[in-house]
Amino acid sequence: MLGGAGWLATSIPNLAISANTDSFLEEDDPGITTYYEAREEWGTDEFALFCVTADDWFTSEGMARLREIEADLQAVPYVASTMSILDVPLLRQKPNEKPRLLNFKKSMVDLRGEGVDYEEAGVELRNHEIASGNLISADGRSMNIAAYLDWSKTDGKLIPPINIRREKMVDGVRVLAEKWGKKLPEPIRISGIPLIHRVLYENIRHDLIVFSIAALALFSLALLVTYRQARFVIIPIVCCLLPTVGMLGAMSMLGIPISLVTSNMPVLLFVLMLPYNVYFIERYRERRAFHSGENGLTSTLFSLRTIAVPCAFSCATTLAGFVALSRSKIIPIGDFGEKMMIGMLVGIAVVFLFLAATMGRLRGSRVEPSVTGTARPTSGFLRVLERVTLARPAWVVMIGILILLGSIDGARRISAESKFTSYFWPSSEVYQGLEYIDQNVGGTTWIEVLLTSKEEKAGFFKSREGIAALEVVEAYFEDVPETGNILSLNSLRKEMRKTFKSEWFPLMGDAAMLSLINLANSELISQTTNSKFTTTRATIRMKETAPTLKRNAILAGLRKHLADHSAAFENIEVEITGIFPVYADMLTQLLEGQKHSVIWVPVAVYLMLILLFRSPVLALIVLIPQALPAIVLLGIMGWTGIPLDLVTVMVAAIAIGVGIDAAIQYTMRFREELEVTGDHREAISRTHTTIGRAIWKATSIIVAGFAILMLSRFFPTFWFGIFTAAAMLLSQLATLTMLPSLFLLTKYPRRRSREKVATAL
Repeated sequence: MLGGAGWLATSIPNLAISANTDSFLEEDDPGITTYYEAREEWGTDEFALFCVTADDWFTSEGMARLREIEADLQAVPYVASTMSILDVPLLRQKPNEKPRLLNFKKSMVDLRGEGVDYEEAGVELRNHEIASGNLISADGRSMNIAAYLDWSKTDGKLIPPINIRREKMVDGVRVLAEKWGKKLPEPIRISGIPLIHRVLYENIRHDLIVFSIAALALFSLALLVTYRQARFVIIPIVCCLLPTVGMLGAMSMLGIPISLVTSNMPVLLFVLMLPYNVYFIERYRERRAFHSGENGLTSTLFSLRTIAVPCAFSCATTLAGFVALSRSKIIPIGDFGEKMMIGMLVGIAVVFLFLAATMGRLRGSRVEPSVTGTARPTSGFLRVLERVTLARPAWVVMIGILILLGSIDGARRISAESKFTSYFWPSSEVYQGLEYIDQNVGGTTWIEVLLTSKEEKAGFFKSREGIAALEVVEAYFEDVPETGNILSLNSLRKEMRKTFKSEWFPLMGDAAMLSLINLANSELISQTTNSKFTTTRATIRMKETAPTLKRNAILAGLRKHLADHSAAFENIEVEITGIFPVYADMLTQLLEGQKHSVIWVPVAVYLMLILLFRSPVLALIVLIPQALPAIVLLGIMGWTGIPLDLVTVMVAAIAIGVGIDAAIQYTMRFREELEVTGDHREAISRTHTTIGRAIWKATSIIVAGFAILMLSRFFPTFWFGIFTAAAMLLSQLATLTMLPSLFLLTKYPRRRSREKVATAL
C-alpha cells in the first residue's frame, strides 16, 4: 500500500488545476447551448478591463497619458487588441455645424488625431449613448480600456494553450497596474474573465497547499495530545493520507484536473477517514484495558470486527450525501460528488486493511487495566450532557423540536441570489475591480437579447419594424433600476441622431442613416448587427452589486414583457442569453438541487437505518436528531439572508450523510449495553462512558477539519467550513443528548428476550 501510494504520489506535482468558469453547466442545458452559439457568432467576450481614474483626461497631457497606457497594454503578452474612448468616432466636434454627407467618412475623427477639441470631446463622450457607462464613467473621471485576449489558433505557429496565455496576460496587466497606480491619484482597478480565471487558479493552488499543511499539523498534534503514543499518531495519519494521495495521484495520471469545488476533496477525504481510526483506537484501548495480556493481533482483529458494521453503514450514509451531489447538473458539484464517492470507497477499504496490517504486527499497547470491570466514568462537558439527558429528557426533546420548527421556517426563506462578487474577499483585487466598475462604469454582468428576422430579408433591422422591436426590448429596462449600459443598434441610432438632426436632414430615414454609418465605419455596426442587418443583438449590462438585484425576477419580467408585446416580434425570432441568464440558471439549479438533496438524502439514510436496525421505529428515532443540524443551518442561512452558492449548497447533504455516523455508533453500542444491563438509564451512562467518549473525540476532529476550510481565499469555501463545522458540532450534541432522550421516552430499542440476553452474555 505504501509503495503504491508512493508511486502515485510522484504524479501529484503534475496535477492540473482547472479554473474555467465556462464549464459550470452541462453542455446539453438549453441556456448554455444558446450562450455558446452566440459566442460562435459574435466572438469571444474574454477581455481584461483596465480602469484608470484621474481628473484631467480631456487635456493634452491627459490624452497623452491615456495613449501611453493603451500602448503599454498593447505590448502585454497575448493582448490581441484594445478598445477605449480613443477608438470612439467623434461626430460633434462642431455641434452647431451641419455635417457634410459627401465627406462624412473623412470628417470622422477620434482622440488619436490632431486638432481635436478635448473639451468638446469630453462633453460628447460623457453623453454618448454607447461610450458613457461603458468606456467612460458619467463624471468623466474613470476610463475603461478593454484588453482582448489572443484567441487565435496555432496555424503552424507555436502558440501556448489558452490558460498559459491568460496567465501571461494577467501577469503583464498586474505589472502595469502597479506601474500606473503610482502615477495616478487613485489605484488601478482591473477586472474581466482572464483575471477571474487567474485568481481562481491561484486560490485553488493556495487552498491545496494550506489545507494540506494545516490538516497534517493539526491532526498530528491532536492525536499526540490525546493518546501520547507514536503508534496512535503515525498510523492514523498515514492511514488517512493513503486514499487522499492515491486519489490525487490517480487524477494526475489520468489527466483529470482539480477544480474550484473538488479542491476541497483532499482535506474532506482526510477528515472523513480519521473518525474511523479514532473509533478503532478507542475500541482497541478499551479491549486492552480488560485484556492486557492479549497479543496485539487478537486485540486488533477484535476491535476491527466490533466497529466494522457501524463503520460500514456510516460510510454508506455518507455516500448517500455524495450520491445526491453527483446527480447535480452543475458540473463542478457533480464531479465533486463522484470523486468523493470513489474516495470514500477506497478510503474505508484502506482503513481496515492498513490498520489490520500494521497494528496486528505490533506488540499490544500498554493501557491502564480496568480494576472495577467497567470503563472510566465520563468527565467534563461530556458528563454534563449525560446528566442533562438523564435528568430532563422531555425538555431536551421539546427544545430540539422547537429549534427544528423555527429552522424549517427559516429554511423556506433560503434563496440562491448570490452575487458573483461575493465569491471573493472584499480586499481582493477582483472584488475591488468588479465593485468599482459595476457601480461607476456601467455594470459587470450582461443580458444579450438576440433578434433574428424570420424573413431573412436584407436590411430588416434598418426598417421601422426592426427598430421598433429593439425599442420594445430596451423599454423594459428603463424601469429596471439595476440596469447599467445598453449597447444595441438602436442606441447607436439614437447617438447618430444627435449628429444627423431631423431639422437638418428631414428626409433622411433611419435606414439611410445606418447605411451611411455602415459605409463610413462598419466596425460600429458589427458590434450589434451582422452585415446584412438580418440579425441584431441588444447587450444590457446589469449592476451585479445592486442590493435589490433579483435575477430570476428581472428575467421573468423580461419574458413577460416580450410576450405582452408579441405583435412587435411577429416576424422575429427572439433569444435571451448572456452571462446574466446563464448564471441565473445555475443558481436556480442550485436551489432545485438543494430541495432534492434535502428530501432524497434523508430517505436513503432512513432505508439504510432500517436495514441496519431491522426496525422502522428505531430507524426514525435515530434519524430525527440528525436532521436537526442540517435544517438548523439552512434556517440560519434563510433568516440571515446568506444565499446558496456553488459550495454552500453541499452543506445539507454532507451534514446529514456525515453526521449520522455518530448516531449509528451510539445506537449500536447502546443496544449492546442494554442487553447487558437491561436498564435504559444505566445503558445510557455506559454508552456515554465508552462510545460517547470516542464520538466526542472523533466529531471534534471532524469539526476541526472542516474549520480548516476557513483558511481558504475563496469566500464560499470559508462559509462552507463554518457551516459544516457547526453542523458537525450540532450533530455531536444531538447524538449525545436528543438521541438518548428519545431512547428514554420511547423505551426504544427494546431489550431482547432473556434467552438471547443469556446467549449474548
